[in-house]
Amino acid sequence: MGLLDNYTGIGMSPRPKWKHQGIIRRAIVETNEELDNQGLIMLSEATVTDNWDDLAPDLVVFNACNVPVTIIEITTHKECSEIIKKCYDLIPRFPDAEYFVYNYEKDILYAFDEENDEWVTSNEFIIRSNYLSKPLLDYLR
Repeated sequence: MGLLDNYTGIGMSPRPKWKHQGIIRRAIVETNEELDNQGLIMLSEATVTDNWDDLAPDLVVFNACNVPVTIIEITTHKECSEIIKKCYDLIPRFPDAEYFVYNYEKDILYAFDEENDEWVTSNEFIIRSNYLSKPLLDYLR
């Protein structure tokens, strides 16, 4: 079950493993100043809208109008394909956002290339966010 699933009802969702949580923490700490200087904020496991039952990716960068501009999912190799498929639920809703999926077990970052409607990998390209100065993997590793 990926974190793009929404969880309703009483109870808690399955928690990510320590490595997963460590990547989230590092990304927030490493990007905080750069994003803050642009009036952006990165939140972990925040719903993409004010609706508590909406989808909650691992990391979302919001602009000043609370619109997602970057969505990052962190996953294992086993769940990577499924998480990539689930990103397609958000792409039509936030077509101007950047979408990334990080498979931390294989150390591969996937980025959605909207121009070609395909996912590219860090094995093929250096993947960057429009909002950060360094390659995105530098903030996740």
